[in-house]
Amino acid sequence: MIYFNYGAKIRKKIVYLRMKRIILIFSLFFISCSTVKHVGVMPRTTLVRGVDVLQLDYTITKAGKQLPTKLFVFDVSLSKNVSLVATSATDDCSSIKAVTNEQTSIVPISKQLEVIQSNRKSIKVLGGVNADFFHINRSNMICGVMYRDGVCLKGSYDDKTTLFALLKNGEACCMTTEEYERMDKSTIVEAVSGRQMLLNDGVAQSAENSIFHPRTAIGVTKDGKRVFILVADGRRKEYSNGLSYADMANILLKLGAYDAINLDGGGSSSFSIGVGNGLFKPLNRPSDKSGERAVPNGIAVIKRLKER
Repeated sequence: MIYFNYGAKIRKKIVYLRMKRIILIFSLFFISCSTVKHVGVMPRTTLVRGVDVLQLDYTITKAGKQLPTKLFVFDVSLSKNVSLVATSATDDCSSIKAVTNEQTSIVPISKQLEVIQSNRKSIKVLGGVNADFFHINRSNMICGVMYRDGVCLKGSYDDKTTLFALLKNGEACCMTTEEYERMDKSTIVEAVSGRQMLLNDGVAQSAENSIFHPRTAIGVTKDGKRVFILVADGRRKEYSNGLSYADMANILLKLGAYDAINLDGGGSSSFSIGVGNGLFKPLNRPSDKSGERAVPNGIAVIKRLKER
C-alpha cells in the first residue's frame, strides 16, 4: 500500500511537470493577431551565431473557417560578422536596368545565392529571399530603388515605394520615400524596395488589402541591429493560405520589429537556404505551379569569413 501511494505521487508529479512545461512553451511562443492564431512552433535552427531560422504554424480565420498558414523567418542579429547584401540575377550590377526599354535579367533567388557564393570567397551565404516588385513579363525592371556595395543601381521609384537599407554604421532601417529623399544617401550600403509600410515607429499601419496571399516582408528593431525576414506560403488550401498586410504587421511587431515593409509576394515569395556544396533550395513552397519564380533581385543573409 505504501509503494502504491508513493507511485501515485510520482505519477501526479510527472503529470504536473509536463503540464507546466506545456504552459511554459505556449507562454514563450504564443503570438496572436487580428485574424491569426499561433498554434505551433518548430524549434529555432541556428545557422551561425546571430542567424536563426524559424518555421511557424498558424491558423487564419477566413470566411468563418480555420485554415493553416506556414511561415518562415530569418532572425538576423547584425554584427561585424553577420550582414545582408542585395542580390541580382548574375551577381552583376549591370543586370539591373533603370529604364523600361532595356531588359532586366531575372533568375530564381536560389540561383542568385549560388552565384554570389561562387563569386565571393570572403563570405558564406546562409540563405535569402526575393525582394523588389518588378514589371513582370515586360521589361522586368524593378519598381523601386536599389543599392549594392554603396552604389546606386536605380534611383527612381514608383508611387507608394518603401525601402529597406543597410547603412555604413552597420545598422538597418525601413523607410518611406519621403524619408529616403531627406537622408544622406552616401550612408547607404545595400538597399532594396517594397511597397506598403507595415510598421512605422512601432505602430501597425492601416493597409487596404485584407486578402490572404503568399507574402514576403522585412522588419527591423528600433536600434536597427536586428532584422526579421518573413515569408508566408499561400494559395494551397490544405497546406497554407497566406496572410494579409495587417497580419504581417502584427506578426512582425510581436517578433520585435519597430519598422517594417512589404516586399514582393505571390508567386515571387521564396525563402531559400543552403543545402550543401554551394547549392540553395527553397525551404518554403512557392505558389507558382512551375516552382520557384525568376526575379530580378533579393536579399542574402551572409557571414563574413576571417582572412587566412
